[in-house]
Amino acid sequence: MSSRRKTLVLMSALLAASAFTWSLTGGVTVAQGQEKPIYINRAHEGSAKPSFDKPIFVLALGSDGASHRYGRGGRIDLLSRADSIHVIAIEPKSHTVTMIGIPRDSYVNVTCRGKSTKINEGNYFGGPKCMVDTIEAMSGGALHFDYYLATAFDFLENMVNDLGGVIVDVEPGAARFHATRVLQDPNSRAKGIRVGRRTLDGHDALAYSRDRHDYIGGDFARSRHQGLVMIGALRKARKDVGTNPGRTLEFLRTIFRNTKNDIGVVEAFKIGLLLLQVDPENVSNVVLEGSCGDVGGASVVQLDPSYRSVFQDLANDGLLSNPPHGTGC
Repeated sequence: MSSRRKTLVLMSALLAASAFTWSLTGGVTVAQGQEKPIYINRAHEGSAKPSFDKPIFVLALGSDGASHRYGRGGRIDLLSRADSIHVIAIEPKSHTVTMIGIPRDSYVNVTCRGKSTKINEGNYFGGPKCMVDTIEAMSGGALHFDYYLATAFDFLENMVNDLGGVIVDVEPGAARFHATRVLQDPNSRAKGIRVGRRTLDGHDALAYSRDRHDYIGGDFARSRHQGLVMIGALRKARKDVGTNPGRTLEFLRTIFRNTKNDIGVVEAFKIGLLLLQVDPENVSNVVLEGSCGDVGGASVVQLDPSYRSVFQDLANDGLLSNPPHGTGC
């Protein structure tokens, strides 16, 4: 084993021990009585924790509810629609992550509705459980989620600010904006964001995640950008930890302080430490293919029928042998 590898193993062991000790000394009570902005729960009640020696599957949802700064009511986990939907596979052995974005207006069979409709309605009527069931059914039963993660607009802003911003490669907009290289969409509040690698604060990270009018790809581009923001959070965390390893516990504490979960402290920290070992360059960020259509006068996304094989491919080993291009609209 190389000296670099030994150092990494030793650091991981020490950090795991430190995290465990910190959890036992009462650090987890920091935010008692406060509303938790992120839910991380088992996708299936009563299921055992993953073994951490094979792929871990997570459904990440960004809700449009419970965000008073944006005039949105409802709750994160019910009576609100899922604006961001990502299937995430974490492969522990190779330290790689694959993210598949699903456009929010995808017209599919939503299990808790018992009919085909926009997939984001699943969260409104049945919460994350309905979203889990729906996407597992879309895969023909091949996918089995270990966890779901859910948050909302206001809370994403707060979380990003708590992390000190996220490092994101902001993509150029549609052709008419290339000259200025500045985003112009006022609807998402992205107006004024410059393209290129930027450290985005909470407001701008959310705005970029919601911007679809600056981009030809519409919801397909937005799904990809939501993935870029998640990669940006990992990039920022790893940069901070690389500069100051003592920041690891501070980062994990920030995550835990902002989460409501049913998986236990040690398991939550184990996931956090695993993610910190993933190089952002080893994160694949793709979006399902499809096209825009119309059903009963409502604009929808008609997914390419290949989506089932994409999910089945991912379920095999947490990797994609033939990634979708995410083109459409």
